[in-house]
Amino acid sequence: MPTFLSKSRYIAGVQCRKHLWLSIHKPELCGEPDKKTQQVFDIGHMVGKYARQVFDNGTLIEEDHLHTLQAIQSTKKAAESSTPALFEAAVSYNRLMCRADILFRAGKVWDLYEVKSTTQVKDIHLHDVAFQIFCFEKAGYRLRKAMLMHVDSSYVRHGDIEPKKLFGTDDISKDVKLLTKDIEKTAQQFVNDIDSKTCLEIEPGSQCTDPYECPFYEYCKKEPEPYSIYELSRGNKVIPKLENIGITSLKDVPDDFPLNEKHKKQVTAIKTKKPVIDTAAIKAFLKTLEYPLYFFDYETIASAIPLFDGSRPYQNVPFQFSLHIQKKPNDECEHYEFLGENNQDPREPLIEQMLKLIGKKGSIVAFNATFEIQRIKELARDFPHYSKDLLPFIPRFRDLIIPFRNGDYVHRDFHGSASLKFVLPVLVPKLSYKDLEIQEGGTASLFAELWYCGKMNETEWKKTRKDLLKYCKLDTLAMVEVLKVLYLSIGK
Repeated sequence: MPTFLSKSRYIAGVQCRKHLWLSIHKPELCGEPDKKTQQVFDIGHMVGKYARQVFDNGTLIEEDHLHTLQAIQSTKKAAESSTPALFEAAVSYNRLMCRADILFRAGKVWDLYEVKSTTQVKDIHLHDVAFQIFCFEKAGYRLRKAMLMHVDSSYVRHGDIEPKKLFGTDDISKDVKLLTKDIEKTAQQFVNDIDSKTCLEIEPGSQCTDPYECPFYEYCKKEPEPYSIYELSRGNKVIPKLENIGITSLKDVPDDFPLNEKHKKQVTAIKTKKPVIDTAAIKAFLKTLEYPLYFFDYETIASAIPLFDGSRPYQNVPFQFSLHIQKKPNDECEHYEFLGENNQDPREPLIEQMLKLIGKKGSIVAFNATFEIQRIKELARDFPHYSKDLLPFIPRFRDLIIPFRNGDYVHRDFHGSASLKFVLPVLVPKLSYKDLEIQEGGTASLFAELWYCGKMNETEWKKTRKDLLKYCKLDTLAMVEVLKVLYLSIGK
């Protein structure tokens, strides 16, 4: 039996034809979905279920992808009935097969609704819907409109989720119509790719992560040479110029090649194998610090479906913080932390603990402080009775990323990044995230979301909670130690 070109396979081909071929012929190379990928799938299914509740008395085509022919027959039978809507309707045309999230009856024609868990229409969504429109029309369905339902980021949860308020809907009929003209030609090309015994040779590039991260990325990617031109911080404009003259390594950049000051420092650090330090700029930054210092870091969750009353889709909800307090220069730090024991809304007890620990004076030090500042603003908005105490924190924030982002302290082993994950192992090699069970914020957020949405049991949470505390504590301890290095760099 020939392999069908499904909607998901068509989208894979639009992103990268190599991805399409590998998904058919070498699916084992991407392995089983990890917890993060599975959670994305689960959230997508949940969003889809809520979307169906917007349409009353619809008919769900229940046959799964292993029973495609039966699903197509069930769709045809349901369409001939008086049902006002079809969910997961299935059709095929030649070697093409697809299912639509929602078909809504509009007299003798249908409106097709695609449901996405994003907050806005993206270009790839237009290709997705265009393929569906083409398949359904070829299968004999008369379609009037193409609509895209997406999560409305302004929705605020109060009690049970209200599906009709959770979604926004955009009419994308005109944009999709332009794409449908090329569907047959493109689809035939993809069918030929599926039938090919050899994989296309396509070099890794932006298509590996845009619009989605390819599950075969680890298989295809090539490790760049160290200190390559692609490490230039925000080097999108200068990198092509270097490529044009055959330069791929920063050590080979000619001394007279036009670079901005930040790029010059990066090249100098690589050529001399020594850090480039602007002591005057670092001194100016350090003078902005007022003791006591409060080294502060949040961890957050951002679910498509708001988990708590008063929260919004994809709102970064703080559930944890770590705090190191240094009362005077060279003093030992005191460490405090917050992470709730239960899976109730953590924000109000988190606020109360913050207000208890952070005094009225002194700088609040964060790494990329705009994130923490925005969370403070949102907490003040969502819990207005605390706003008079929370908002004064904002002008006290000092951002430890500044000396690294501005190029005041440049080391070749930062590899062009100002991220703490790159800065810390270079400046403070004794501290490392590599020994932790949780090593980055995305994983911390995922595990916490699983707990708060009821997908983690008490035993798992007990261990995970310890791992979360260790991870967040290292984030603030790292800032303490990095600041010490900055003081040493100016001779203090």
